[in-house]
Amino acid sequence: MPVALLNYLDRQMLASMKESVMRDIPSIASEENWGYMLGQFKWVYAVFSLLGGYLADRFSRRSTICTSLFVWSVVTWMTGRVTTYNELLIVRSLMGISEAFYMPAALALIADYHTGHTRSRAVGLHQMPSIAA
Repeated sequence: MPVALLNYLDRQMLASMKESVMRDIPSIASEENWGYMLGQFKWVYAVFSLLGGYLADRFSRRSTICTSLFVWSVVTWMTGRVTTYNELLIVRSLMGISEAFYMPAALALIADYHTGHTRSRAVGLHQMPSIAA
């Protein structure tokens, strides 16, 4: 649940810091570019979620989650160091990829351990942060 919370907060954090980011990265230059960058993350996330689910079904779910978290951490570090709009587009795309591998593997791992009457509660607890974010 804490990882899911960080996952959802990460998606929203950049949007809430719009003025600060646009001031620090003047090459964003327009509201259109800002919107494109936010949308690009979601499209990359959507497309790569299919691959993330495929890999989570064929390899270790724990390894998939741990790798996703490692890449996600590196990309978060990189996000704090971008200086141009193009760099921001690249790291947000990488963020979309890293996050796309977490959710399918996490939900599959929950399904592995929770059958019957506990599954919906376990998934609900895991997804609870999505409501807060």
